[in-house]
Amino acid sequence: MRTILILACLAAVASAEFIEIGWKTCKAASEVSMVKADGCQLVIKDGKKVCNFKKGTRPVIQIQFKPSVAAEKLKTSVRAKVGGSAMVDFPQTNSDACTYGVKCPIVAGEAQKFEQSIAITENHPSGDVIQVNWQLTRPDQGKEVCIIFLAEIID
Repeated sequence: MRTILILACLAAVASAEFIEIGWKTCKAASEVSMVKADGCQLVIKDGKKVCNFKKGTRPVIQIQFKPSVAAEKLKTSVRAKVGGSAMVDFPQTNSDACTYGVKCPIVAGEAQKFEQSIAITENHPSGDVIQVNWQLTRPDQGKEVCIIFLAEIID
């Protein structure tokens, strides 16, 4: 049964249609070369690229980067700025970036690809453009990757 589940997951990832999204980096050490998403309907709002994510889906974010510093592992975290208010954490059951495609231990200068899905539940508010901050941090709390993109949750 476990083998069937793994094969189904691999088939889903293989059929994913990643598109490059609008993003920018925030203060971090790595060189980010690409940010893509699967499950994103890209729209332009007020001259900015916004990813529309449907409730009840699990979009996948893919970040390609070159680490600047060697590290044993990286931790992933996702936060969103909703309605211009304080940042809100997106809960994750597993924050170990090494389980999401990152080859650990991290070798400085060696290209990496991080790929993680996040659940968009019925409880997420819809209709507002939110700023999403996605970070990968080292055990010494240094930010290795920090990206920002805009998203909107739709029904």
